[in-house]
Amino acid sequence: MRLWARIAPIVVPLLIVIAVTEVLYFCKDVVHARHLVFFYLLPTAFVAMLYGSVLSMICAIDATFLAAFFLCDPSYSVYVSQPREIGELMFFVMTALIGAKCTAELMRPQGLHRIKTWADLNV
Repeated sequence: MRLWARIAPIVVPLLIVIAVTEVLYFCKDVVHARHLVFFYLLPTAFVAMLYGSVLSMICAIDATFLAAFFLCDPSYSVYVSQPREIGELMFFVMTALIGAKCTAELMRPQGLHRIKTWADLNV
C-alpha cells in the first residue's frame, strides 16, 4: 500500500493522458476531427487539482509529445509537417503550462500563499 501511495502521483497522470490519447485517436480516425490537441487541457487541469503544478506540467509536456506522435500528420512520428499544427502544439503547451500553474495556485489553501497582502511586496 505504501508503494502505491508513492507511485500514484506519477502513474495516475500518465494513465489519464494515455486514456485521453486513445479517445482522441479514435475520434481522429472515425470522426475525422481536427484540432484535437486542445482536449488535453481538461485532464491537465484535473491533474493540477489533484497533484499540483509540477506533475501537471509534466502531464502537459507528455500530452504535447503524444499529440505530435499520434494526432498530427504524419502519424507515428514526432515530425509535424504542417506549420499550423506546429503553432497549435506550441499554443497548447503554453496554455497548458500557464493553466497548470494557475489551477494549482487556486487549489492551494489560503494560508500557504507566499504574498498575503500588497504591503508584503515591499515596493
